[in-house]
Amino acid sequence: MLKRDTEEQVLEYCQTRELELRDAITIQLSGLVESIARKFIGSGEPIEDLIQEGYLGLLNALDLFKPEKGVKFTTYATHLIIGQIKHYLRDKGKIIKEPAWLQELNSKINRVVNELSARYGRPPSTQEIAEFLGMTTKAVEDVLMTREVFKVSSLDAIYEDEEEEWNGYDLEKLNCEPCQVFNLPIEERVVVETAMQQLKQIEQQVLHLFFNEGYNQTEIAHQLKISCNYVSHILRNATQKLRRIISEAEWLDEQRFRARALERGDFEARILDPQTGLFSADYLSVRLREEVQRAARYDQSVGFAIFEFVAEKSALDSLGEFALGELLLQASAVVREAVRKADIVGRYGHASLGLLMPYAGDHAPSIAARVAGALTEWLETTFSPNMRQRFEVRIGWAFYPRDCDDAEQILRTAEQRLREQRARQRLEEAA
Repeated sequence: MLKRDTEEQVLEYCQTRELELRDAITIQLSGLVESIARKFIGSGEPIEDLIQEGYLGLLNALDLFKPEKGVKFTTYATHLIIGQIKHYLRDKGKIIKEPAWLQELNSKINRVVNELSARYGRPPSTQEIAEFLGMTTKAVEDVLMTREVFKVSSLDAIYEDEEEEWNGYDLEKLNCEPCQVFNLPIEERVVVETAMQQLKQIEQQVLHLFFNEGYNQTEIAHQLKISCNYVSHILRNATQKLRRIISEAEWLDEQRFRARALERGDFEARILDPQTGLFSADYLSVRLREEVQRAARYDQSVGFAIFEFVAEKSALDSLGEFALGELLLQASAVVREAVRKADIVGRYGHASLGLLMPYAGDHAPSIAARVAGALTEWLETTFSPNMRQRFEVRIGWAFYPRDCDDAEQILRTAEQRLREQRARQRLEEAA
């Protein structure tokens, strides 16, 4: 009955956009938000913060829901609540992203467990699963143990059949020995070992002896018949290469996932930028139109700002898409620290961020200036002098209602002010 009442209220809200009805729906679905937030307790973040992010996801769902798509609102809202919390946790850096190949392997094991359970009338052992898949028992045990460690799964995984397939299957009954390799959790070790295969043989040997076996550099040098300086050089370079390989692999995984999501028409793929995971320019544009409509209805105001990272074309090209995406992702965290939680940050262009500021109105110019100052300070304290000299931050801003009449004019005005700032800087440099 609760679900039917909720769906009816949501349909009414989609037609009227009444704030009182929106508040009532939010209160009615508070249990859903809190139950989802509690699934992420293992991330280490306070439950209050997780619940707050969940409510932001619920409000986004109310604003973006389209009944004509034929999807239940509670299902739709669940996806956005989870997405909002995941996005928050990614920004906090508290969780580890499960790589695509591991998700696919987990899915395959799910199906095998179902088939063998039906065949034997009982949960299969790890040895039986391994024999069926042609894997070692240890490899299956490691993969099964990752299920207990990963606290955040993909949006699809939570509501596909995979989760239900494991109901009643007690992983604690499996005879699994905890793995202590690298003194890391299982999921990190699996990712690291996969990345290590891309290193040279000598690099793999040195890392194995140092991290797995616990030998010091002198002992490694004696065992491999190389100098201590060479061992130190290998350790330093190999760990840097390993870090880069893992980062790039995760980025490529994310691109493949988003490409498949776009093909399926998944909602998350449309609202998020595929390279950074930030809100997309299309999403910012849609939300800006909605906020302007709401502001017009309730005599409120809205601000919008663009922050462009400017450098010579050769400097931007040298970064590459992966590194540029990382720069924008880190910059977005700086922006969030300088604004309110209600403000929305996204990728607006190739090398720029957009900031939507509900209720800010006349304060948009001062907020934009403050954020630009924070970004400039971040560039100065984070990057080397050579990199700092190659990047500048330029801003464009606009607001409703005293500055612009509608959302389209806000965007045009903000972009125009950005161009004007570019022109002024060129004149100053020429002088």
